[in-house]
Amino acid sequence: MNIIRVLVLMLLMIAPLASLRAAEEPLKKTFFLPKSPTAAAYVLGRLSNKELSEAPRSEFVYVALLQRKGLERKYRVEAVEGLAKVRNTDPLSELIASLRALDQKGEDSEPVLRDLVVILLQTKPTDLAARRGELEKLADDAKLPLTRQMAYAALITADGSADKIWPQVESAPAKLSDVLLSIPLLRDVSLRAALYSKVEPLLHKAEPAEVRRAAITAIAAVPGHDAETFNTLAALVKSGTERDAAVASLQRIPRKSWPAEQAVPLIESLIVYLQSVPVDKRTEPEVINAIQFATDLATLLPPDQARAIGKTLRAIGVSVFVVRTIPEQMLYDKTLIVVEAGKPVAIMLINDDAMPHNLVVVAPGALEEIGTTAEKMSPEPDAQGRHYTPDSPKVLHATKLVEPGQQTKLSFITPEVPGDYQYVCTFPGHWRRMVGTLAVVQDVEAYLASHAALAPPKITEWKVDELAPELAKGSASQNLAHGKELFTKLACAGCHKLGPEGISYGPDLTDVFIRYQTNRADILRQILEPSLVISNRYRNFQFELKNGDELLGMIVKEDGENLTVQTGPSDALVQMFKKSDIKMQQPQNTSPMPMGLLNQLSKEQIFDLLAYIESGGNLPAHGHQH
Repeated sequence: MNIIRVLVLMLLMIAPLASLRAAEEPLKKTFFLPKSPTAAAYVLGRLSNKELSEAPRSEFVYVALLQRKGLERKYRVEAVEGLAKVRNTDPLSELIASLRALDQKGEDSEPVLRDLVVILLQTKPTDLAARRGELEKLADDAKLPLTRQMAYAALITADGSADKIWPQVESAPAKLSDVLLSIPLLRDVSLRAALYSKVEPLLHKAEPAEVRRAAITAIAAVPGHDAETFNTLAALVKSGTERDAAVASLQRIPRKSWPAEQAVPLIESLIVYLQSVPVDKRTEPEVINAIQFATDLATLLPPDQARAIGKTLRAIGVSVFVVRTIPEQMLYDKTLIVVEAGKPVAIMLINDDAMPHNLVVVAPGALEEIGTTAEKMSPEPDAQGRHYTPDSPKVLHATKLVEPGQQTKLSFITPEVPGDYQYVCTFPGHWRRMVGTLAVVQDVEAYLASHAALAPPKITEWKVDELAPELAKGSASQNLAHGKELFTKLACAGCHKLGPEGISYGPDLTDVFIRYQTNRADILRQILEPSLVISNRYRNFQFELKNGDELLGMIVKEDGENLTVQTGPSDALVQMFKKSDIKMQQPQNTSPMPMGLLNQLSKEQIFDLLAYIESGGNLPAHGHQH
């Protein structure tokens, strides 16, 4: 401890001098670290994240970069590779050693471990397989459940299945629970899908309870069986069996798979449970989840019934709302939140999509101004670590950019002035489509009663065959002006050029009918199934760079040494880097164009939109009605 006392005294003595010199010259980055690891860690611990990220690199600095919370992932990657060079090892060895060290520090290390799991599971399966012994030891010896789950996820990734691990753990409840909870960490969707037959039977086994709870959590991450999974979990909720875990998993199932006939019995059982919870316990996360789930279920019911249930739930709980992103559709699952003026509220944003999103609350009428400003911003974060959040008084509240599979909470006091505020994703190209209304009112019940006649939009998952019989009639009788409005409203203009309008990010649609030889069915199919045929020019690629950066974008130019990539519909999102800097390049099988684009339109609206596209963006000078 003597050396630390000496360091503190030295810092106190030089602080006044440093403050005088700060006005005269920039702070120099050169500094000296003690040779003692404990003393060096103390000195580095006094640096801010920005100061640490700019510190001259050394072994102690690399260790600090690996263990400090709140740093970008690229610094973790740099630290792993830096330690490998300093210690003459390899990055995977250093990463596994760092996981062990962080595990020993306890639960406070979990945010950093969650950063490192992405790096671990991006490692090639063959490289992970070569370290099977170390990963197995980490799974056996780690103190933290998260560390053990990371190790099991790495082992399943290395093997390409859980067939090798499963027999080793199925008779050991604690280990089986860790394997189950590793499933949501798996990056490969096919690996998760193949585990349904192993996970589903465990939902029906009462003992051991820890295994069933883990299976309940895991099953929501296993795709392809949403309807069966919903019914099984709903039965658990109604019986009061592992209710908290079952409700949390049900919320992760896509809402389109929720059966309407389950709504009333589920809500009734949840209300009985919620009313039994002591008032001082109703702000607990599990209770809030149950209130939110019951509120969401009520949207499946007729308006009068939903309104009565909403009143009952508001009397029970607090104003907390959960907003999820809908995968591949560039939409929030909620487009209206009604709150009382001047009251505390919290919005949980859960990103279930494959691209990053945020949630920004803006002043009434400011949507277009904030959206267009965000599109011109560079990808650098602001002082609060937020990306694409304009510095404007019209931005009232904003989350950070939430990566796929992550979530965040935005807590604030609602405005005193009633009005229709809006919340929006300001990631470039998203604001026209990914938007909702935050209705700030004096009386929530009165507002809901006066808006009861506004039925929710009808959702139809259109198929080409359903529309084909009327496609042949052509566009002469269609409303082109209305088609133009839809072209803007659906955010088509945010990615495509059509005549003089729009942005050249996706294919130019001006002559699309010529290219498709006026085959209206084929053009419609491209809109309804955007991932059916993807031109290489407009295919997204997932890039991982050697400095740890990741990006998803289209290749717009390629020469001998360099690659130019565009990550969104804005010139500010075009960047060039050397091919030698690329660690991994993976083509994506899904189109950047969202699915379900026409789901809220009627047949007549779809035909109006097609007619406008067929016009090449040229409206006749006379009236534009039918």
